[in-house]
Amino acid sequence: MSRIDWHYPRRDLAKRYLAGVTQGMMNRIALLGVRRVGKTEFLLRDLCPLALEEGYLPVYINLWASPEYPHETVIAALQTALAGRKDKRRIKDALSSEVKKLEVGNSLIGKLGFEFEGTVPAIEPGTLTRIGQLIQQLVDTPNCKPLLIIDEIQHLAQSDHFYALQGALRTAFDLHGDRLPVVYAGSSRSGIQAMFADDKMPFYNSAYMTDFPTMGIEFVRHCCDILKDRFGLSYDVREVADIFARCFDHSPFWLSKLIQHLVMHQCSVQAAAEVVQEQIVLDGGFEALSKKLNSTDRAVLMLIKEECRQLYAESTLQTIKERFGINVKDSGVTAALNKLKRHGLISQMGRSNYLIENAGFIEYLRQRHKPR
Repeated sequence: MSRIDWHYPRRDLAKRYLAGVTQGMMNRIALLGVRRVGKTEFLLRDLCPLALEEGYLPVYINLWASPEYPHETVIAALQTALAGRKDKRRIKDALSSEVKKLEVGNSLIGKLGFEFEGTVPAIEPGTLTRIGQLIQQLVDTPNCKPLLIIDEIQHLAQSDHFYALQGALRTAFDLHGDRLPVVYAGSSRSGIQAMFADDKMPFYNSAYMTDFPTMGIEFVRHCCDILKDRFGLSYDVREVADIFARCFDHSPFWLSKLIQHLVMHQCSVQAAAEVVQEQIVLDGGFEALSKKLNSTDRAVLMLIKEECRQLYAESTLQTIKERFGINVKDSGVTAALNKLKRHGLISQMGRSNYLIENAGFIEYLRQRHKPR
């Protein structure tokens, strides 16, 4: 029996992004999305193959490959691209290697990012010069149309030691302009915003930031069809889609855990969902996190989940009083928002648009702190 490919292709989305950075008014885009919504899989399984088909040379760089030495990861990726620029098979093999790493996964890094211990080695100036030279060589290569894809870009904001690397990359990208399209992605919307929206950072205002769209019922139907065709298991697509949206916040990672449990135990969707929700609670450290929030914090977070855009409106404050039994003023809402951002639970887009950053946490709070 052949191995099942669970990947849900998003070719139209890949076409849109590729056209955007190679044919439009922008040549660099930053994809904003929470962790585990399928960005890396999309980049490796959809965008890179399409770029190859269209005659581009995709250079995929994951800055978590060597967290303390991201400059070495950049150099290795550029060298691989230069060595294989005339051999599509070599480039495909390099991408396949990255796909295998993705499939193996790393739950610790996926959960927390990389936390530095001790002193991070400084990057030598000669190394930064070398990166600039490799990029120059790549761009100047005849009949070569490079496309840089930098994953986990927010990692460069984790340490001051990477500031010079940010500057070197920004300088090289600005130097080559339209000849070097770049796609950035990461597992933290707030982290990416801190790099591209802060005028004190080297990457400030250097890319068009856009939300990476989550998958919906079409992805759920894709998975349920495989369950039926390959395992003889029939489940209600709408029931699974409800769990996918309400409990997993459209995270393919957690839906895959649900599917695994259904295959192994052939139980009800609800029973499998309860098991996965327990995993989500442990993975996110929800119990400890919830203890840091007061009733106002929880109320504001739930309203953000419900896409409330007027958190300071008198009607909203009245809603908080009626639903949650809390008398709160504007200052209380501000304090709650600051705390939620500080704990990485929300990110802010624009003046009044707030986005949830932690899949499953709202449902966890709903089950344990039911409003009136």
